Amino acid sequence: MSGKLCTGDANNNAANFRSSRAFCEGLAFRALGTALEQPLNANPHVLGSEAFAAWQAGWAVTNAAAGSTVDKADAPCCSVPQNTIQI
Repeated sequence: MSGKLCTGDANNNAANFRSSRAFCEGLAFRALGTALEQPLNANPHVLGSEAFAAWQAGWAVTNAAAGSTVDKADAPCCSVPQNTIQI
């Protein structure tokens, strides 16, 4: 839903726009069919930062949906891709 923020961490969903955006970027990156791309190498954020962890979490949500589609409940803050995620 528009206006919601999330970071992929149920205990840390404070109003942190950068991390929420990073979560959605990681989700979208994996949805492009990047299963073979190692998420640690593709993550544009500083290792150890909250944004880095949020990007990884977004990537993982989409990766878990491989072979199907991303459930909107797993990413309420993002525009969820409608394509079937490549395995």
